Amino acid sequence: MSKLKIGYWPLSPNLQSAGDRRRVIFWAQARGHEVVTDLNRRVDVIIASEKSDFASPIFIDSKAPIIFDLIDAYLSPLNLIDDIARGLVKKVASQLSGRIKPFSSHVQDFCQISNAVICSSVEQELLIKRYNSNTHVILDSHEEIPILTANHNADKFHTNRRILWEGQPATIRGVQQVSSTLTELTRTNSLQFDFITDQSYFQFLGKFLKRSTLRLLEADLSGVFDRVSITPWTTANLVNCAEKSDIAMIPIDLTVPMQRLKPENRLLIMWRLGLPCLTSASPAYTRVAIKAGTKTVCETPNDWLENFKNLLANPSFAHQEVLRGQNYLHENHTSTILLNKWDRAIESVIG
Repeated sequence: MSKLKIGYWPLSPNLQSAGDRRRVIFWAQARGHEVVTDLNRRVDVIIASEKSDFASPIFIDSKAPIIFDLIDAYLSPLNLIDDIARGLVKKVASQLSGRIKPFSSHVQDFCQISNAVICSSVEQELLIKRYNSNTHVILDSHEEIPILTANHNADKFHTNRRILWEGQPATIRGVQQVSSTLTELTRTNSLQFDFITDQSYFQFLGKFLKRSTLRLLEADLSGVFDRVSITPWTTANLVNCAEKSDIAMIPIDLTVPMQRLKPENRLLIMWRLGLPCLTSASPAYTRVAIKAGTKTVCETPNDWLENFKNLLANPSFAHQEVLRGQNYLHENHTSTILLNKWDRAIESVIG
């Protein structure tokens, strides 16, 4: 493929959000393509993000093919009221132009006018293919995070144990699902719960109604809140905390479609960091756990409790879980695999 000029409507102004740097920017830099955010310039292809104004004249008038990088499951809103409210708020905030309608309708329409759609899970792909048959599944690159050896924390099986959670505050309320389990665990284990995330966040559109992440955790983990700490998310902080941790957890609220249909990125990151990880039984986590052969998924509160106990009491089992996870990474999630998928997606629209 010759070097391209990629027009990109980014998620963040500085291209440093995870959804920018781990996806389009990762591919373009690795392949030597130029990324421009001024879409009035002549470009070879336009890649639109979820923060694009889907009704912008740029997309209507452009002669360049359009690819929609649809990371999140906006085609599966929580309910009609939430869907309409999201569309309205984005309209009022001037993120969207055109008439007011449910946000999922904006997404559907843009999928239809795009020449291709990229998503992040096979579960999302099934939904998107109703609106665009040229759909490609591409996970995030995690090359910014080192692969730690599976036994990097094998000498730390002592009385003071640490359980790690990482991610954005938007997903943190999933800890409600394991609150009673964690309280039960602390009755027989000396535990510390480390959260690598933003200390505050905006509840709407990343700029309205500022909230404290710590206050959320105080409400949702009241039984163990005295053992909770928050560390700001940086790659260095994440690696440092992982090296001190014994287990990772990714509980999610499966009743929320946007959460239930999240891809497996966070689980893969925990395996990179050399940590056994327990997750809720989302479609993506269940699919990957079966393929990797790990006992990752917890369907009931008792599953969470027994699996935590097993990992805490059995270091050799925890070590094997990490080895299985990292074998899965080496076979299914490498830079070469991801770059080739991006190449195929781009080539599908520029021939």
